[in-house]
Amino acid sequence: ERKMGEGSFSLTYAMNGTLAGLVSITGACGIVEPWAAVVIGFIAGMLYLFTSKLLVRMRIDDAVDAVPVHMTQGIWGTLVVGLFADSNRMKLAYGDVGDFGIFMGGNGTLLVCQILGVLFVIGWVLSIMFPFFCLLNYMGWFRASASDEVEGLDSRYHASTRKLNTKIGPTASYGQSNQRLRRTLETSDDFQDNPSDVDAGTATGKDISATAKSIGAGGW
Repeated sequence: ERKMGEGSFSLTYAMNGTLAGLVSITGACGIVEPWAAVVIGFIAGMLYLFTSKLLVRMRIDDAVDAVPVHMTQGIWGTLVVGLFADSNRMKLAYGDVGDFGIFMGGNGTLLVCQILGVLFVIGWVLSIMFPFFCLLNYMGWFRASASDEVEGLDSRYHASTRKLNTKIGPTASYGQSNQRLRRTLETSDDFQDNPSDVDAGTATGKDISATAKSIGAGGW
């Protein structure tokens, strides 16, 4: 928006940025000073925006931004304990633990412990869930088909009769899937003959087939 000279505000970014701040301060809320909490929350917001945009560039579908909000901030929130933990607050909460945040005069032992904790959790999750997801992918249960994704999972999986909304507006959600769908539909032969089908908020069978074919060929 800045490059085009047109600023805009995203309610999604505002809400998820707030959640990112809450997640990042959870582990350290009782052992950091108020000013440190502000710094932690500010950096958390920047990390959220960076990770969210990175996933889009990598074409990884995370419709609710769970990775930027929870994984990124979970890691950051764990590390901040080793960065900003105050010695007096640490003693009040846990007694004499021998170390505190490096920005508060600590020797780095606590930060190393936090880093090891993050690495352990990553290794534990990968060792358990990666084989599970590989099995789901092998069985064909890992994701919906391309045509189901275009038509919408509401109608295919949840027996919803509401028609697919392809208009650009407030209903376009996190990943701007409606905008992508409209751009793809507008390039199909059927749209050139019957553009009113898309403008009316519906997608015909030929539209969906053409879109699914393009997704399968090159992705979004």
